[in-house]
Amino acid sequence: MHKQTHRVLVVALLVGCLGGLTGCDAIMGYFRARSAAVEWEGEIKEIAFERMEKDGKVFDIELHSRIDHPADAVWAAMKFPERLADNSEQYKLSKLLKEEGNVKELEVHVLALDNLQAFKMRMEFDDANKKMTLSTLEAAIANIDATYELVPSPDGQKTLYVYKATQTDKVALPISTDVQRSAIRESFVNQVRAVKAQIKG
Repeated sequence: MHKQTHRVLVVALLVGCLGGLTGCDAIMGYFRARSAAVEWEGEIKEIAFERMEKDGKVFDIELHSRIDHPADAVWAAMKFPERLADNSEQYKLSKLLKEEGNVKELEVHVLALDNLQAFKMRMEFDDANKKMTLSTLEAAIANIDATYELVPSPDGQKTLYVYKATQTDKVALPISTDVQRSAIRESFVNQVRAVKAQIKG
């Protein structure tokens, strides 16, 4: 019975699309609305969306997390990355090396899969668009070029924390691609937790 109902719904949707652009737009709008509701409602998943593809030495990464605070509060926390070590046990050091205008340079030591990774990074903050651009200055294992962007919910009370990055291996790593993916996930989740802790603090 359930399968038959599903078939009827699919046929009805197809008829709606074939019946004209307006009907098709309405149907697509319905699916977009359902997708948006799923994105903003329900339990918080630390990783709401994930795409990690590797070609040779290069990872193409996109990760999302939902933070149930307004974008202004999330952005205010993000603008002080030097406080990461104060808000996360995984970050052993987050030292501000240089600050000029909307640009900061930091030394960061973070645990990933029980291994300590050290980086020097440049971060540029775009207040108008609530977007931060990150680039690696020094790293032993991989170079990262990334953006962090905040997308507010329709009611302005929640924020989608969007990370997009290109991560390039500097050395041949004696671990599988799946293990690398796990390390990237862990690092992202630790960032999100640190931001949430800073907001609450």
